[in-house]
Amino acid sequence: MPAHRDQSEDRAGPPPEAGPARAAPPAVRAEVPRWQLRLPAVLETLGLVRTGLRRWLALLEWPEDAALDILLAVNEAVSNSVEHAFPPAGSPDGTVEVAAEVEDGDRVEGGRRLRVHVRDTGRWLPRPDLEPYVNRRRGLPMMVAVMAEVRIHRGGPEPGDGTVVTLLSPPVPGP
Repeated sequence: MPAHRDQSEDRAGPPPEAGPARAAPPAVRAEVPRWQLRLPAVLETLGLVRTGLRRWLALLEWPEDAALDILLAVNEAVSNSVEHAFPPAGSPDGTVEVAAEVEDGDRVEGGRRLRVHVRDTGRWLPRPDLEPYVNRRRGLPMMVAVMAEVRIHRGGPEPGDGTVVTLLSPPVPGP
């Protein structure tokens, strides 16, 4: 269940019985320091994660280029979880959770950062010796290229031990 819900449809204006129309108060930027989503470990999860995270970053007024880098890295981490922790192509019984939080400028020199944890409940299989696909194994280098820090903590050998990928964005200026 996401920690943030898009409430744009709740802002339709005063009810008709409220009297004559008045100017709406100025919009206030939402200060939602944490976003979380837990979904089944299936490929359809990717679009839901991207859409929800994109909306939340927009509420935070995250710079567009930096937001796209975050979306790329998170998409790759979630994709890896679905594909590698639940082979052959995901499992509706497994879960992938994405939790993101803002580290503000008071704690971060140069601005605020986003720390994202992608956690699965699966068990990653060992890498095959011979990979039939030549164009594989680019996800981790992509994540490293666009994030300030990438950490991977692999759980134990049992199903459910899971893996956690932690992504830390480069700092961006405040809104």
